[in-house]
Amino acid sequence: MRVLTFTSLYPNKIDPRHGIFVKNRMTYFDQIENISRKVIAPVQYFPLLGLFPGSKFHRYNQVPKVETQENVTVYHPRYMTIPGTSLIDAAGAMTSAADKILPTIYSHQETFDLVDGHYLYPDGVAAYELAQKHNKPLILTARGSDVNFWMEQPAQKEKILRALNYACKIICVSAALKNRLIGHGIPENKITVIMNGVDRSIFNADQRPVKTGEYLLSVGNLVPLKGHEYILHALAKLPDEKLIIIGSGTLEARLKSLAQQLNLTDRVTFLPNIPHDELADFYRKAKCTILMSSMEGMPNVILESLACGTPVIATNVGGISEVVTEDNGILIAERTAKALTDALKIGLPRPWDHSRISSDTRYLDWHETARKLHLCFAQAI
Repeated sequence: MRVLTFTSLYPNKIDPRHGIFVKNRMTYFDQIENISRKVIAPVQYFPLLGLFPGSKFHRYNQVPKVETQENVTVYHPRYMTIPGTSLIDAAGAMTSAADKILPTIYSHQETFDLVDGHYLYPDGVAAYELAQKHNKPLILTARGSDVNFWMEQPAQKEKILRALNYACKIICVSAALKNRLIGHGIPENKITVIMNGVDRSIFNADQRPVKTGEYLLSVGNLVPLKGHEYILHALAKLPDEKLIIIGSGTLEARLKSLAQQLNLTDRVTFLPNIPHDELADFYRKAKCTILMSSMEGMPNVILESLACGTPVIATNVGGISEVVTEDNGILIAERTAKALTDALKIGLPRPWDHSRISSDTRYLDWHETARKLHLCFAQAI
């Protein structure tokens, strides 16, 4: 089985955590016999902004055009974009970038059997255009904001629907995403739910400390979507608690300033993104993991925390309620600091069964995810 994975959400040498959830799923898929896979992961560029050190486009320019990750060749063709405008069709630009390098990737004697597209817009639309042009089957994976946001934009929705209609199968990482796609008119029998998994050799409860954790934990990009400001305001109402925030993003300076304004600097530790396998110890030592997102698909932060036996307190959005139960966490109906504070006051003194939290989520395993994925691909081919 020769698979061409197409998505901009894929790690690279400059940003090894970018789209790590996509790579993790496909790395376990690669372990199945008779699998051959290549990746096209387009990277944005804008000529002028790329000249200024410190800009994101200058950083993008440092991404290698091609690299090898665990015996899989990953190509990073550039596609033009103009920030803050819709003057350039991102999906079309991605397709053109891929077209230019396909003859290099595949000789006349070699081809691919299937296109594996992740994130419906613009990536999925570009993957559709590529698959259609080469008359190949297409599997698309919906992951969260591609459904929750882009499907609500009329111009983008029209393009996404064309891609979904062409696809042999649509994979959703949660039942919530599946239901939303059904609401947009996609036939139910065309959609399958395959949840993300967890590497149980890393994320487990085997090495949990004997004492209760020393801090609250939040893992996620420092962007408005994740709602870290609510966590800081809640912490201000809990003078005996400490907090560790792991992540980076555009709100870093603002959040640190807020922590200072709330007199929390001695109780909040900001850490940059760390190697993925090092997260397990932070989960295991935490009292709970907090996620205050406004929208989600199936966040791996939740799955990894539960696998480590650490309860979760999170907003009830996306597919979170499909894994967070009264036995392993608390779902918050309102995305406010007060609601979070109230939930923490209930959850922190509770004697959680950490071993049970971990064992009850053993079904969330990347090996099982890969098995289901292989079956889906085989049927499409």
